[in-house]
Amino acid sequence: MLNRRHIREKVMKALYAFFQSDSKIVASGEKELFHSIDKVYEVYLYYLTILPEIKDFAHNLNEERKLKRLPTEEDLNPKLNFVNNAIIQKIEENQELFRNTEKLKINWNSEGDLIKKLYYQIMEMPLFRAYLDSNAGFKEDKEILFEIYENIIFPSESIRQVFEERSLYWMDDIEVMQAGILKTIKGVKEAAPGEPSFKLQPLHKEAEEDREFAGKLFRQTILNSAEYEVEISKRAQNWEIERVAKMDIILMKMAICELITFPSIPVKVTLDEYIELSKDYSSPQSKTFINGILDKLVIDYKRENKIQKAGRGLLE
Repeated sequence: MLNRRHIREKVMKALYAFFQSDSKIVASGEKELFHSIDKVYEVYLYYLTILPEIKDFAHNLNEERKLKRLPTEEDLNPKLNFVNNAIIQKIEENQELFRNTEKLKINWNSEGDLIKKLYYQIMEMPLFRAYLDSNAGFKEDKEILFEIYENIIFPSESIRQVFEERSLYWMDDIEVMQAGILKTIKGVKEAAPGEPSFKLQPLHKEAEEDREFAGKLFRQTILNSAEYEVEISKRAQNWEIERVAKMDIILMKMAICELITFPSIPVKVTLDEYIELSKDYSSPQSKTFINGILDKLVIDYKRENKIQKAGRGLLE
């Protein structure tokens, strides 16, 4: 789910925190970086396990209503499409999900009021009421979950508040995890008994390569920070390096590191990525400033043979 842009963003934030802190222990900063990356996966697991919780609430409510002193016909014969939803059952039966949630202690046990609130919001959806009245099959069971996630769960400020209270690491990548949930639901299939009906989305497509990239980019940017700062200062005409925004400096140091340390990443990709990051995390003028500095660096580095790219389509 996380791609290289997300990883660069996390390295950038980890570097900013490292340079702002009094600590000079690179290993500690790197550990915190990996913690911030790994922690994001918990959002995906929380989102995936919330519908079984809501389903359980609906089931228990149905049972309570049957015990009324004067139950109505609807109380005695509730509409069961949701509590029998085949996709939710597949989620509950997934052993990989169970192992992950047990290991990370992912649950909604302390959020009973939130689960109740979400259930009644779902009940107000015209599409959901139509679903309850329909002769729903596997296709309809899947479609209604898309509607619930996109219209109730993902926009919920109450859920975001829970996430924010539990971990500051979660908020930046919440939309990425939401996309992962929709991809997971889409991939659920009708499997034979005992066979897994879906696989969890991995946090990384290339886990080892991505972790190596993140760690190396973080470490080398720190270890060569002073040298990179000199390189930037040489090309920052009419600018004193102390006046340049700290985030701009970090982005340019990362870009220099990537240009000369990662032979498999094309120059254009590196330049484009850090310009995009500057749009989100720096001032409106930063894009032009950073682009100008990096363009000069690339011209000089190519002339000095400092940029060595290897691989098909990467030779400069």
